[in-house]
Amino acid sequence: MTEAYRNGSKIWYEVKGEGNPLLLIGGFALLHNQFEFCDPILQKSGIKTIHWNYRGSGLSDWSLTEPLTLEGWVEDLKFTLDEAGIEKTNIWCTSTSTPIGIRFASKYPERMKTLITYPYYKVDDYWRNVFHAAYWVAHVFGITQLSRVFAGVVLTPETLYGPEHFKYEKWAAPIYEKNVNMTTMKELMDTLSSIDLTGDVPRIKCPTLLLMGNESALNDEESMQSASFDTLVSDFLELKPDAEVQAVKGAGSTYCMITNPVETCELLLNYLKNYD
Repeated sequence: MTEAYRNGSKIWYEVKGEGNPLLLIGGFALLHNQFEFCDPILQKSGIKTIHWNYRGSGLSDWSLTEPLTLEGWVEDLKFTLDEAGIEKTNIWCTSTSTPIGIRFASKYPERMKTLITYPYYKVDDYWRNVFHAAYWVAHVFGITQLSRVFAGVVLTPETLYGPEHFKYEKWAAPIYEKNVNMTTMKELMDTLSSIDLTGDVPRIKCPTLLLMGNESALNDEESMQSASFDTLVSDFLELKPDAEVQAVKGAGSTYCMITNPVETCELLLNYLKNYD
């Protein structure tokens, strides 16, 4: 575990293993824990993993010494890589933190080897409502209840309310409690609510892989189509047609690395071999 300090704020990061560097950016509540089940697989496969918590979340500083912005997070990430002595890296980003990886890849192409990403790059009314609701669920019912809300839309329909769902909840709820801070959550949600990287996606120069599960409750709800597999992938490919797509079959959306870590890592590692 290592700490870097930028503009008076602590930025947490952790480097493990030896080999091809891979920076991992999880969603706003699971953060580095989102890749917990993939870490040992990756490190045994010649991957140096770099975990990082962005300002206002997790193990990084929760004090608001400056406003939370996407640009600030990108600069914190660049600073962290400099501190860790990593000149070029692969980046695997997912869920609500995907825009950080996309913006970094667009702004600093010389620092990129490959980008492995969930195809989410802009906010519409659906996403704004999700972030607004997330804050109020946590504010009224508590942070641990937030994990149930998100599990209900990103786990597969077959998983919901069964033994695997309850197993997930026992794992996820305390992680949400540890990583989410109500003092910064309102500003965090407001920052995530105003993102549009339509201009950044076509400027990504490095090889890009869209990696996600192809099943979730989102696919069956008309009101959630902007977050469904087909819509996300097709919208991204319109902007970057040369991106490759790998679907983890039977896995839930952004939780493929949690529910199907072996298959997810296999697809990822096979991709990275092409560019090592």
